[in-house]
Amino acid sequence: MPGVTEILLLVLTITLSAGRNILSKFVSKTAFGKKSFYRFQICIFSAGSIALALFADYTVPSPLTVGLAVIYAAFLILAQWCYTIALGRISVSICSTIYSLGFIIPTLSGVVIWNESFTVFDFLGLCCVVAAIVLSGQKGKTVTEQSASKVFFITLVIAMLSSGGLGLIQKTQQALTHSEEKSMFVLIAFIIAALVSFIFSLFSKKDEETPKNKQFVFAILTGACFGICNLLNTTLAGKLDSALFFPIQNISVILLTIVFSCIITKERFTKKSAVTFLLGVGAMVLLNCY
Repeated sequence: MPGVTEILLLVLTITLSAGRNILSKFVSKTAFGKKSFYRFQICIFSAGSIALALFADYTVPSPLTVGLAVIYAAFLILAQWCYTIALGRISVSICSTIYSLGFIIPTLSGVVIWNESFTVFDFLGLCCVVAAIVLSGQKGKTVTEQSASKVFFITLVIAMLSSGGLGLIQKTQQALTHSEEKSMFVLIAFIIAALVSFIFSLFSKKDEETPKNKQFVFAILTGACFGICNLLNTTLAGKLDSALFFPIQNISVILLTIVFSCIITKERFTKKSAVTFLLGVGAMVLLNCY
């Protein structure tokens, strides 16, 4: 059973993760490829870097830590960029549910990497994941709308897979040597993500409309939440069993995000959202039956 410290850290990371999910909605209307899109991403990763810098131990990181940070940065970029794009068309409740289903990657990694058993419960849980993903695909009425919906759906699936990659690298960093360098590991990854976003902004197209200042404020808040929750998740991945940490964290984040979306963004919790949520929760429970 987790101790008081682990429980407090878990509550904090759940709250910050849900906050990041909601705040990302306010910077999701800018088209991908436009200069403001990358400027928002620069703000997100820079704010995350600044927040993480407050907790870094500033030891010289090992080559292993730096190598893992580079991989982690790639997943950070794909996760945040694609999640932001998907939020431009798909509701927060569905986006957060599908995004959180990325937990299947670190959860089932033992089957592929360490030849662990694949049970009937795992199979049923995987079926729930597939059903939730298929259900989340939105179809428009016209050919143009259908094409656009397909693009947004694909970006959501990429975000989901990338979030799973984040969990897998977090677990790997904590399982290998130099696990104590976790703060520098996450900080380096966020700095790299900010630099990549900056490079892309140099070659991006100009915006038709000037983004509002309050959107940059939301981007900064998103980054602060995203940075701290990544550090907390890495810490908890090393302290708690995957079968306990990943389902509790993800189910709680989905629930809290849905509550926040109804209150803050005034989104309706539709039947489709409810079924997607139930399938997601079912998947998390089934995939962690031992």
